[in-house]
Amino acid sequence: MYNIIRLSEQLSEKHIIIHSKCSNAEAIICEMIQTLSDELGPEVCEDITAMVLDREKVKPTGIGRNVAVPHARTAAVKQLHCVVATTEKGIEFKALDGKPVSLFFLIISPDYTVGPHLTILSAICLLVGKNADIATEFNKAHSPEELMDLLNAEEEKYMI
Repeated sequence: MYNIIRLSEQLSEKHIIIHSKCSNAEAIICEMIQTLSDELGPEVCEDITAMVLDREKVKPTGIGRNVAVPHARTAAVKQLHCVVATTEKGIEFKALDGKPVSLFFLIISPDYTVGPHLTILSAICLLVGKNADIATEFNKAHSPEELMDLLNAEEEKYMI
């Protein structure tokens, strides 16, 4: 068993996109960040989008197993923000294994905190590492509620 932060506790259903129709990396990143616009405002979201896209150009965040974790730390936010998106068709994301990505976890956190950012990334890697089919399973969800149920069930297997 692991004592680690629960992704489900950092995520709300309004920040879950089921079966996005986006067909490329830039579009899915923009769509995910857009879900934060009510809380952060359009200008902050534009800045965050630029940061995440710039980071992807330097080092893509496709970690394999059809999963990508685009992320950034910025002074523009005061707390950790998570967004999850699924796509029925995979998107080319320059993943480590060369496979298209169909499950995305976006993490945006304050630049003055390293611990929470790394901890949530670790939680995602734990889920992906323990379940090679997590992208396929999460893509079976037809609503944000269903995805949260799947996430909670998956976390129960590995976390205390």
